[in-house]
Amino acid sequence: MSTAALTAEQLHADGVQAFADGDHAAAVDLLRRAALLAVDATVLNDLAVVLAAKGERDRARAVLEACLTLDPEDQDARDNLAQFGEAASTGPTHNWRRSRTLGGDDPTVPERAYPGMMYAGTMSEHATRYALALGVLPGQRILDVGCGTGYGSEMLTWKGASVRGFDLWEPADHERPQWPGGAELTYGFDVTKHPLPPADSAVMFEVLEHLHDAPAALRNVFGAVSTLMASFPNPKFHGSHINHHHVNDWSLARVEKEIVRAAKTRFETVKLGHLNQPAGMPSILQGRDPESPFWIIFAVGEGDKTSR
Repeated sequence: MSTAALTAEQLHADGVQAFADGDHAAAVDLLRRAALLAVDATVLNDLAVVLAAKGERDRARAVLEACLTLDPEDQDARDNLAQFGEAASTGPTHNWRRSRTLGGDDPTVPERAYPGMMYAGTMSEHATRYALALGVLPGQRILDVGCGTGYGSEMLTWKGASVRGFDLWEPADHERPQWPGGAELTYGFDVTKHPLPPADSAVMFEVLEHLHDAPAALRNVFGAVSTLMASFPNPKFHGSHINHHHVNDWSLARVEKEIVRAAKTRFETVKLGHLNQPAGMPSILQGRDPESPFWIIFAVGEGDKTSR
């Protein structure tokens, strides 16, 4: 067995152990290096060329993307992808959706939902909330607070008068999202500190559980809008013991309390509506259900005290 093979074997073992220890970032790096030593990238590139010549472009593209996963600087793979009329994932911004870090550094627990993500069920759950907002907030100026990759902001442009998205994430140049609908996306935005612009309504889907000062974010939101549609995951199913990105394991009663308290800093009264998302299929049901996997709250402030 060659020295390179032994090194690859050791890297493989170390990568598996790192994954078992919960260090996913190290596991990815070790296993990538092991694969790079064990596989001849030139052979993979040649295989992709042959597959493309046979008309099997999807398989050829998958092989080339594998090459770039092993080595983002693989110029042969980038050149071959260019022959398909598309750049590699480290290339121009119009191919931002091919970035491997859209969901964050940990692919097993994505912090952001994004087109093409590993978990189709998660993507479907998120998109269903935006689809709901389309029917509830048509013709309004909408803020998408915690917009992530902006797929939901794009959906909201289908019926919204205007859409502005805000997220703390600062995407690299090659992965900065671009959508045709005209939503204005602002990145590097801390909703707990930076004032939001005036609008009619806001959506805040799967955001509050991530914020160390979520009450400040809610006050900021109600300083800008009178209507908020927010979702929050039931910590029984999606708490910090499962997702290390979550810092607030609130009960439904706590979520309601924080929303009402923030809204009343500006409004005399606050009306709440309740929906929930059950497990197993992308659907939304009416009613307040503390045992549901996801809660959706519709809050409307009335009697603006600041306008007097």
